[in-house]
Amino acid sequence: MDERKKRAKLQKSMGPGSIWAVAVGSIIGWGCFLQGGIWTERAGGPLPLFLGFLIGGLLMIVVGYSYSYMIAKFPVAGGEFAYAYKGFGRTASYVCGWMLSLGYLAIVALNATALPVLASYIFPGVFTHGYLYTIAGYDVYLGEVALSLFFIILFGIMNYRGAKSVGNLQLAMVLIMCAAVVVSVVGVVVTGHFDTANLQPAYGAGGKSFGGGLASILALAPFLYVGFDCIPQAAEEYDFPPQKCKALIVSALIVGALIYGAMALVTDCAMPWQQVLQLTDANGVAVKWHTGAILEFAMGKLGVGFVALAVCMGIFTGMNGFFMTSSRLLFGMARAKMLPSMFEKVHPKYKTPSVCVIFTMLLCCICPFFGREVIGWVVDMCSVGTAFGYFFTCAGAYILLKKYGDPNDTNRIRPSTALCGCIISVAILLLLVIPGSPAFMAPQSFAALAAWVLMGVVFYFYAKRDFSTIAKREMDYLILGNVQVVRGMRKGQQPGAVVQGNVVDPNRATHTTQH
Repeated sequence: MDERKKRAKLQKSMGPGSIWAVAVGSIIGWGCFLQGGIWTERAGGPLPLFLGFLIGGLLMIVVGYSYSYMIAKFPVAGGEFAYAYKGFGRTASYVCGWMLSLGYLAIVALNATALPVLASYIFPGVFTHGYLYTIAGYDVYLGEVALSLFFIILFGIMNYRGAKSVGNLQLAMVLIMCAAVVVSVVGVVVTGHFDTANLQPAYGAGGKSFGGGLASILALAPFLYVGFDCIPQAAEEYDFPPQKCKALIVSALIVGALIYGAMALVTDCAMPWQQVLQLTDANGVAVKWHTGAILEFAMGKLGVGFVALAVCMGIFTGMNGFFMTSSRLLFGMARAKMLPSMFEKVHPKYKTPSVCVIFTMLLCCICPFFGREVIGWVVDMCSVGTAFGYFFTCAGAYILLKKYGDPNDTNRIRPSTALCGCIISVAILLLLVIPGSPAFMAPQSFAALAAWVLMGVVFYFYAKRDFSTIAKREMDYLILGNVQVVRGMRKGQQPGAVVQGNVVDPNRATHTTQH
């Protein structure tokens, strides 16, 4: 059978603005607007928090350079999954895809369960009807579950019906979110509630050292900035040259870091930041949404309205972006025969991976029933999963640069940059899993991670029966498609063969080299 007929393809329908919005909207989710006070407490003060945002963003830009290089070489659905295959083979690509899918799917669910937190603050008592049960100290209500389910299904339907409309909607929501953030910050300053004296103590609160607080925030960098890696997942649907992705990745990370810093500054500067953590409502119940309480203190209900708008847009863009990302990753794995063939199906009208979208939606619909406390355990797991993706991408870029590096390539990066990305990824992973580390994961997170890994091992040996029998030539095409990699140009050598996917171009090569 002709290999080319077996490879399903997605439609090229997304412009650079939509892709940039997918990245920014996925980077800025619920945490930016709901976790400000909690993150300050975790860091032991605002100084390590702000430095953690800044340094974490810069580290992710280093990682992002490897992403831009790999996207230009392999503009296919699956992103990191494809890069891991190119660098390390089938088993590594499976491991990378499995760990990434955990992170992506969890973030959709996390954003969905953030909605009841917002709703309970704006509309107290409206959604806390129909008590179901308590999990890990968190009361689960039918009203809150229904609210989360509604938006999961809504974004599932939108992603099912087409990528172009999803991208346009994402751009509009990101612009609204950015405008709401600007108004919130300006409002606090104009009303005279902005005072840098409220940032004291700058660090060391709760007995945490400056270095320990900074490390605890840096370990969250994959979670904070996860979203720029949505860009490669949709690479197959670009209607523009993939070489533009470097600017899209860097600008998305810069905007993300600025928004994180701005909202944390608003939360910590309007009143003494430790006092913010002790705020209570009229009934004496501890306030869960610190940023909302601060904006209400500084600007009244108008301030709450603007930040609530920003939160909604952040939640919606996060759900929308990771719906797209999750489904494209699953699609790429299915095309490589590492998932059941039904996941490879492309809708004949909408040209979307329809089965993958439906599967993502159904899986996420289960999550709200577990309560927000349980779902919160997967935050560190998200960092573990994305750290795997970062490592395989940077390592794959390093290998490719050493083998095929062309000094005349305008999209080329230094091998040392890719190597630095590898080191950053490993360092973040070690911070999460080494006992005694300031960012060491909670036992519950480890238990959930172990369960996911166990499922992955079981499924691997089941799926291996299919994908291990596929010839390398065919697998190259199924995962990488029609891409060009120039051999040679290493240590002063002349260019060698140009490999187009797994087919050597006879017009530009003098010998038949396969990879």
